[in-house]
This record gives sequence, C-alpha cells and structure tokens, in this order.
Amino acid sequence: MNPQQDDSREEFEPGVENPHRFEPKYAKSGIGQFSKVLIVVGAIMTTIGVIGGFSAMFLMKDGSHSVFLDLLMLAPLGFLMAFTGITGWVISGGK
Repeated sequence: MNPQQDDSREEFEPGVENPHRFEPKYAKSGIGQFSKVLIVVGAIMTTIGVIGGFSAMFLMKDGSHSVFLDLLMLAPLGFLMAFTGITGWVISGGK
C-alpha cells in the first residue's frame, strides 16, 4: 500500500478510520429545523405554482383571466422560500 495515499485520505479528516474516535453530540438548532420546513414548503409552493399556473395559461384559449392563473405567482414566492431555507440550513451547520 502506498503511504502517500493514506496521508491524502486523512488530510481533510484526521483519524477518520479510528473506531474509538470521539464524536461529540450536537444539539439540533431551531433554525436548522425551521430551514428544513422552509425548503419543503417552498418546493411544494413552487411545484403547485408552476404546474397550476402554466396549465391554466396553456389551457385557456380565449385569453381571459382565470383565478388559476394567479397560481403562477406561487412559483417565485416558493423559490425564495426554498432558497432562504437552503441558506439557513447551510448556516446552521447542515444537520
């Protein structure tokens, strides 16, 4: 086995293969849990907005305004919520 290969594996996380290595327990942060909820809600809102809004836009042949066309506005709001959730999740440590 090449000794340089072992050094490169432990360069970023020393002792990764040590079975007795101490790993402290981290308490889950409230912002991390809230960020996960934001990601899920944002993804659902974006999906509903894109599918509902574009289907209403393509299925209306007379060009009139429909209540379902307002669903298209959920897409940018959901995207912003999901992006905020991802940012908060990364800042909180990604756990």
